[in-house]
Amino acid sequence: MIRLMKADIYRLLRTKGFYITMILMVAYAVLIVSSQSVGSVGVNMSDTLDASTIQWNLKMAVQYTSFSSAFLVYFLIGLFVILFGYEFSQRTYKNSLTAGVSRRTFVLSKYLIQLLFFLLATLLYFGGAVVTAYFKYGLGDTDLAPFLWNTLVLSIGVSLVISVIFSLASFVLVSSNSLVLASIFVVVYPMAIQIIAMMINADGLKYFDFFGLVQQIGLGTLSGKELLPYTIISLITIALSLAGSALVIRQKEL
Repeated sequence: MIRLMKADIYRLLRTKGFYITMILMVAYAVLIVSSQSVGSVGVNMSDTLDASTIQWNLKMAVQYTSFSSAFLVYFLIGLFVILFGYEFSQRTYKNSLTAGVSRRTFVLSKYLIQLLFFLLATLLYFGGAVVTAYFKYGLGDTDLAPFLWNTLVLSIGVSLVISVIFSLASFVLVSSNSLVLASIFVVVYPMAIQIIAMMINADGLKYFDFFGLVQQIGLGTLSGKELLPYTIISLITIALSLAGSALVIRQKEL
């Protein structure tokens, strides 16, 4: 697994798309803070937050940046393509499997390396927001050490939620052998959840609204008890997606 992850890191760091994505992440955060504008995606947040009516400061800037972090999924499609999509579109994944790597190890390594770079991208995103907000609003009454720790925890939480969406996209990719379908899935998923929610009015769908979950984490509207079912369903979704991907690969001819 370590060998596979090292190979992915080497390939990604030699790709211009990686650096472009990282720059876009920082630029997006800077744009949000400098323009004091945010938006929402998903079932849980039906209305766009009117942040212009709120007095912005360092803490609020990071909070509203987190609220907009659901849109990061669209920026990260590029990393998904480089890390996972390329091998399936070119069918070079067979090289790893014929070299003795198990299907489960292969799929797990792909998920972990995606999670690692999603975390890096998310840290850069929030880092850009913190630096921009600091120069624009100053520290104010913010206790810097706890604030940075909470921002780090927030970054980890957001990257984990984003990884759930891409674990599902990975399953779509493995099942269809279509990078286009997997990318479309990422784009269509939040809209599909909204449409289904409106049609059947099922409250349980909110637990599968991973875009909305990112926004609620940012606003801090979920208590620990309320967050538990979201966490359980997210972990189950990741586990089932990875197991399903490994099973589908096992059925494919090498």
